[in-house]
Amino acid sequence: MAKDLYKDTKKNCIIAIVVLSLLLAACGAPSGKVEGNSDGCEDFDTPQGAEVNEEWPEEYYSCEVQELSGYLYEHTSISASPYASAEITIKDYEGEQLETDWDEPEAFEFSGEADVTWRFYNSIEEMGEVLNEAAIQEADGGSVHFLYYTFPMAENDHAMDLYHVLQRRFDTEEHPLAVWCTDNGKVLSFFQETVKEEDGYKLVSMRSLDSRVNLYVKDRTAYGLTLMNVLAEDDERILDYVFYDVFQHYGSRPPWSGWGLDEESLYWIDHNERLTELENPKRSFLEVRGIDENWEEAGDEGIMRYFGLLVEADYELPLTEDGRMLSLHFSLAEEDETSVEEEELELRYYLLNGYCMDEAYNMTVTDMETGEILQERSVSLSIELPDTITYPDLNGDGYADMRVGRPVHSSGSKAEEEGYTPPVYMLWNQQTEQFERKTEKEVENSKRAVANGLTEEEQEEKSKRERSDPFAPIQELTEWADPEDYIKLSGDRIMEYEVQEGDSLWRISERFYGTGYKWMTIVRAEDAPKDPNYLPVGETVFMPGNFYIRKDPYSMGGLRSEGSFQIEQPYGFAHYFLNGDLTYAPWEEENQIHSLPVTNPVGENPFHEPEAWEAFKAEAIRCSEELCPGRVSNLTFEKSHIEDGYDLYGYYFEYDTGEEIIEYVDFFKFGKNNMSEVIGVREQEPNTVLVNTVRYVAASFIDYGGEPGMGWGSGKIPNVGADKWDYPYLHNLFEAAREQFGTGD
Repeated sequence: MAKDLYKDTKKNCIIAIVVLSLLLAACGAPSGKVEGNSDGCEDFDTPQGAEVNEEWPEEYYSCEVQELSGYLYEHTSISASPYASAEITIKDYEGEQLETDWDEPEAFEFSGEADVTWRFYNSIEEMGEVLNEAAIQEADGGSVHFLYYTFPMAENDHAMDLYHVLQRRFDTEEHPLAVWCTDNGKVLSFFQETVKEEDGYKLVSMRSLDSRVNLYVKDRTAYGLTLMNVLAEDDERILDYVFYDVFQHYGSRPPWSGWGLDEESLYWIDHNERLTELENPKRSFLEVRGIDENWEEAGDEGIMRYFGLLVEADYELPLTEDGRMLSLHFSLAEEDETSVEEEELELRYYLLNGYCMDEAYNMTVTDMETGEILQERSVSLSIELPDTITYPDLNGDGYADMRVGRPVHSSGSKAEEEGYTPPVYMLWNQQTEQFERKTEKEVENSKRAVANGLTEEEQEEKSKRERSDPFAPIQELTEWADPEDYIKLSGDRIMEYEVQEGDSLWRISERFYGTGYKWMTIVRAEDAPKDPNYLPVGETVFMPGNFYIRKDPYSMGGLRSEGSFQIEQPYGFAHYFLNGDLTYAPWEEENQIHSLPVTNPVGENPFHEPEAWEAFKAEAIRCSEELCPGRVSNLTFEKSHIEDGYDLYGYYFEYDTGEEIIEYVDFFKFGKNNMSEVIGVREQEPNTVLVNTVRYVAASFIDYGGEPGMGWGSGKIPNVGADKWDYPYLHNLFEAAREQFGTGD
C-alpha cells in the first residue's frame, strides 16, 4: 500500500533548493550569491575535448523501481556528457522489508514505477543553474522525488577540499559530516550521519535518508543522490533501499563495511606530497606518500597502504635567546646509503598494525650568520608527521636542545606518543658545537650536572654512589626535587654559605630548605647590611645544618597495625620484625635489619634535654670499654631533629671478633604511645650503606597513636644486655656482640 507523504511540498522544495545550491557551490558551480572558497577547492574545469555550448536533448525513461539502480549505472557510463543529471519520480510505490538472518544483507519486496528525465550539460555551472530551476517546481505530493547527478572532478580539486567545503556548509551536531572509503579505497562516500540521544546515550546512525549529503566519488568522478521531499517516518526504512541499491553498482558497499577516514588519511588519498610551514621556531616540512610494503591485506590499490612520510624538514632557531641562529636540515636517507649504523637500518620497516618506526635521516646543522656547516651526521628518527621536533633547553645550560617525539601512524591518526616508544633526545654540546644523541637517563644526568656545577662524568660518578646507597643523606635539594619525597633532618651544627651572583635570602632558603618561606632562619653577620633585599656577592650567611634522606618510592610501609604505627622495609636487606627481644642469633645473613616498634615505656622523649643524651653517650662508652675491651672502634653518636617534630638518636661501631670486623648500628625514635628501635648488623664494608639505611628506617617510623603496641612487644622478654646499663628499654649491642662472638678471653 502506498505511504502518505508530507503535504508541505513547497517547503520541501525550498529545502531542496538550498541543499542543491550549496552542494553544487561546494563543487564549484555558482548559484546566486556564493562566497569565495577559502578551503582551496577550485572550480571544476571542463575536461579537454568536451564540446562547449552544445544543445543536449532531454531523454525520458520509465522503469520498475527494482530496475532503477542498474539502469542509472549503465546510462551514466555511456552518457553523452560527463555532466549529467536525472530527475527521478517514483509513483505508486509500496514496499515491505523481508526477514533475513543476522549475517545476511537486508532484503526488500519493493515495487513501483520510476520516471527518469535525463539532462546533459557542457559544464558544472550550467548543470547547477538547471537543477536549481528544477528544484523550484512543486512536486506531486503522492510521489517520491530524487535528483541524481554526476560530474568529473577537476585536476586541482581533491577529496579533502570537497570535505572542507561540505563540512562548512552542512556539518551540524545532529548530522555530522563523515567520509568513508570502501572497495579498498576505490570509492569514497561523503554523507551525514544522524546522532540521536536515547536514555542518556548518543546513538549514531548511518542511514542515508537522514542525510542532506549523499555524494560518492569513484575514479575522480562524483555521483550524488538527493531526496527532494520529506517522507513520513514509516517510509524511511523502506526507501533506504533506494540509496543502497543505486550506489552499490558503483562498487560501494554500505559505509560501515569500509574505513572511516580522518582528515590526515583523507588528504593522502589523492595527494602525493605536502609542504607545511610553521613559525616559532620557523620550520617547514615536505611530506610525500609512503607505501607500506608489509600491509598485505590492503592490496595494490588499498588506501591503508599509504601514509605521510616526512622526506625533508628545515628548521631555523636561535641557539640561545641572544645567541646565533642555526639552520637544521633533515633529509630522508636513500636505502643504499650506508652512513647509518646497520642496527639502525634494521628498523626501517613498518609494522603490520601500521605503527611507524625509525627512519634513517641525514642531518645538517649550519651557522646561518657565517654559513659554516657545524655538523653533518646520520640519525635514526621517527618524524613521519610534521612538528614532532621541539627545541627546549633540556638540561638547563642555556642552550637549545632537541626533543624528537615518537608519533605512531594508525589509520592516518596521530596516537598518544606516551603509549609507545619514548622520544629521542639530542643535547647541544657548546664545546664541540654539535648535537649529541642522549638517552633519557643521560639527559637527567646532564640536568643534575648543570644544577650541581659538575661535569657529566663527575655527576655520573655521584649518581652511581647514590644508586648503590639510595638513602645516603644529601645536603641540598635540586630545584626540580619535590620536598615531599624526602625526610628532612636538622643537626646541631651551623652551616656556612657564601652568597653567589643572583642569590637572595628567598632563593637560598629554597635551595637548602625546599621552600623560600624559611628565609628568616638564615643568620647574617652583625656587620652585614640591614636591608634583607640587599645581599652582596661574597657575603657569608649561616644556617642550621640540614640534610635530606630520600623516601623509598616503592615502599608502602613495612608494618601497619590498625593505624597504630608504620615502619619501612628496605629493599636489599634481610629484614626482621621482632616480638620482644632480638632473635638475632647467630646473625649469619648479610645486611640484616631488625625493627622493633613497641609500646613506649618512657614517655615521648627521654633524651630531649641535652644532659640526658650526654649521659646516654657516657654510659654507652662505659659499656664498650667494660664489656668489650679492645674490641670496639669508631664508636659514633648521632642526634637529629626531624621535620615532623620528633628527634632521631643513634650510635654505631665496629666490633673485632678476631677473625673479621662486624658493623653494628642502632637508631631509635620515640613517639607518644610507641617507639621504634632499628638495629643493623653485617660484615664490615668500605661504605656507610648500613648506617644510612638503618637511619632511614628509624626516621620513617610514624606513631599514629591508638592502642599502644597493638600486641607487639610483650615486655616479658628483657632486651639483651638490659641489666648491663641504665636503659633497659633499649638493646645493649655491646653485650649482644660479646654474647655472640665472645671477648677472646
